[in-house]
Amino acid sequence: MRAGSSRSARSLARTHGHIVTHAFGSIAGKHATNEPKTSVICGVTAHGGIGVVRAYGYAEDENETMKTMQARGRAKQWAAGLGLGLSAWVSACQGQIGSTLLPKADETSDVGAGGGMPSTASGFDPSTSGAGGGFEQCQGIENEATKIPVSMFIQVDKSGSMNDNGKWSNTKAAFKAFFNDPEAQQGLNVALRFWPDAGCDPFTCNMDQCAKPQVELGPLSDPNQVQALVSLFNSKSPNGPTPMSAALAGATKWAVNQQTMGEGKEKVVVVLVTDGEPNGCDNNINNIAAIAESAYQKKEILTFAVGLQGSQEFQMNTIAKGGHTDKGFFIGNGNAQADLLAALKKIQNSVVACTYAMPESPDPNQTIDASQVNVNYDAGDGSKAETIYQVDDASKCGATDTTWYYDDPQNPSAILLCPGTCDKIQANEKAKIKVVLGCATQAN
Repeated sequence: MRAGSSRSARSLARTHGHIVTHAFGSIAGKHATNEPKTSVICGVTAHGGIGVVRAYGYAEDENETMKTMQARGRAKQWAAGLGLGLSAWVSACQGQIGSTLLPKADETSDVGAGGGMPSTASGFDPSTSGAGGGFEQCQGIENEATKIPVSMFIQVDKSGSMNDNGKWSNTKAAFKAFFNDPEAQQGLNVALRFWPDAGCDPFTCNMDQCAKPQVELGPLSDPNQVQALVSLFNSKSPNGPTPMSAALAGATKWAVNQQTMGEGKEKVVVVLVTDGEPNGCDNNINNIAAIAESAYQKKEILTFAVGLQGSQEFQMNTIAKGGHTDKGFFIGNGNAQADLLAALKKIQNSVVACTYAMPESPDPNQTIDASQVNVNYDAGDGSKAETIYQVDDASKCGATDTTWYYDDPQNPSAILLCPGTCDKIQANEKAKIKVVLGCATQAN
């Protein structure tokens, strides 16, 4: 290759945003001469967080080199949004990287000082990468998934029937224990309201009043927040009917607004706790479940329904299905305090431990391609990572399936693990969830 060839080839125009094509004239042996050689080898390195395609070529003259580079060196845009600051490798050439792009058999011993093809970063393997390969052949960008904080609006029924069978004292004790639980204090923010109370009642059915927390949202890791939550519980006593529709409408309105403001930075959920059937405002359980469904459709708000003794289990399940949490929690009188605490911790674990941030591109002009994101389960024992398959939404999660879904398929900001996957990772302290970018999403 002539001395001017390398310099001229470096002037090739940028393609696909940050991907830049370079030619090098430093190949040793007879390929540094003017003998007619036109083969090209393609690979990718990570350079300063930006994908740089390096095409190694040799040709009989500068014009032939340029033609080869333009024909073979056009990079595929990597679907992860380009330049995520991670070690990466992707297909660097149009078409299968194979015999047509590799040196002829009698030439390979002369390429480079030590023979063979030039090395590429991150273990890039032209024999297994490139167009036409499946997920096993795709070389993506892998990084450990990042959990995002969860914001929980808890709506607690304090109707008159909560005085029966020690339900109020058990509920208060369970919530106090939950607020002070070290595990719950990791990554969980809580807002609290009671109903019927302070304008959220069966007479006005004022959704806006029901949407106002009596303790504003704050982290359980803050002792002042915990004290405020406990003090509010201590200041209340049961009385009145059960305006469930207004309470849930207010809670979901708050949740939708909160999720809109904190898109991508938090996951917002609603927890409805009651001991009775709807009594006041709209008593139709299907209409109440539709409130939860509407919040899910707007902003993927999950609604958890917790029924104490006196509530109807099928009604709790109906609300939970509307809120895309599959089924409700039903607490009997036998060991109500412990059972309610266990239910709250299970809700907390299912959301906090199993909600991960959607990877972001550091370049505001580039976006992540949501159709090329995969999730892997790493057991932490040295075994091969297991691919977790995507489903459309929470309603498609099987009880034991190893699956995941986006909070919003059209504009995802979070990756959520289905219950079966969540249980699996929580049962293994060494387990890690990893996100792989740049390969077609594997769907169930």
